[in-house]
Amino acid sequence: MSWFFVGFALLYIGFLVLYPFRWAKARKLTPAYSLPDFYVYSYEFHLHTQFSYDSLGKPEDVIASMQAQDIDFVIVTDHDNDTIKNFLSSDRLLAGIERKINGERGEILGDLIEVDGLKVIAHPFKEKYRWKLSRDKNYFVEAIDLKDALLESKFRLFLFLIPALFLYPFLKERALALLRKVIDLQNIAKRYIKDGWENPVVGGLDHHVKIYIREVGLRFLFPHYRHSFALMRNFLLSDRKVENSKDFIDAVKKNLSVVSFCDKPSFVWVEGKDLYIQTPYENTLVFLQGAQELCFDGSCAFAELSAGIYVIYSYRYLFKLGRLYLGVSPLFFTAVEVGNGGKTSARGDKTEDTSKGKKQSPCPEGF
Repeated sequence: MSWFFVGFALLYIGFLVLYPFRWAKARKLTPAYSLPDFYVYSYEFHLHTQFSYDSLGKPEDVIASMQAQDIDFVIVTDHDNDTIKNFLSSDRLLAGIERKINGERGEILGDLIEVDGLKVIAHPFKEKYRWKLSRDKNYFVEAIDLKDALLESKFRLFLFLIPALFLYPFLKERALALLRKVIDLQNIAKRYIKDGWENPVVGGLDHHVKIYIREVGLRFLFPHYRHSFALMRNFLLSDRKVENSKDFIDAVKKNLSVVSFCDKPSFVWVEGKDLYIQTPYENTLVFLQGAQELCFDGSCAFAELSAGIYVIYSYRYLFKLGRLYLGVSPLFFTAVEVGNGGKTSARGDKTEDTSKGKKQSPCPEGF
């Protein structure tokens, strides 16, 4: 009987390592493309503190997690108020407001987040909050809501949550990496296209602290802000240097954000009808969906595309057998407009150093 449990445990671990898997006919590119000169800033969006009726987190917990995860900017979006702005001690922590928009009969017409002129449609794929108002292309769409993405498939979450909880005391990063596998980027991309969105995208955490214990020498949060920050962040590819929070919001509105599931940025930029992609890892599978559907294998991707909106999402993989890619895990997600000079296109200008003072390396050597 003991051998049975040992064998079952080994099969389960092996399955977790190799699952999920993707079948894909991917192009393999070898050329290296020189990067435009971007300033790169990491930021977190859509999280709640004690000033929301359903959260217990404190401003100092957000700041501590921001520092621990090396995040440049954090946008707190409490429900129906921006009270946190009175407690901010950093220009890199911004206060926004999340509001449900109701119709005359009290029905919910959508969920909108606003911060200094930046407007983001939240929970666009959640039936309760589906956007029923006009679609202003100046609005952003929260294409990935981390909480919604993790809870969407109860089977996947259960599959990875048990080993993640077991591993966490010993291997925190490995445990969190398992939870990323729950997120289904392909399904998110399909819904964005099917629903006819043409808006630039951003990733939101929708983080609420549900348990908070604070005593002398003890501070326990569940879930902890730093866990969400480690799972997902946005990278802003800015054409100019950001000096303060106002510059930051202006840069977000004018440039491309890439939703990333690691602490290294992937780069996406458009030159006319040419799309370029560079990632920090060689074992990368990149998908394009829109007027054309393409797939690339490797840290570089290039395509000459017809005009239109394209969703781009990517996975890291462990290894492949022919066209079968095993052990895939989300890497990044974004949307671009090709051929019309739209705001979803990334633009690089004449800058060289990033927010961290590093010049970006060309593909395929990586970072």
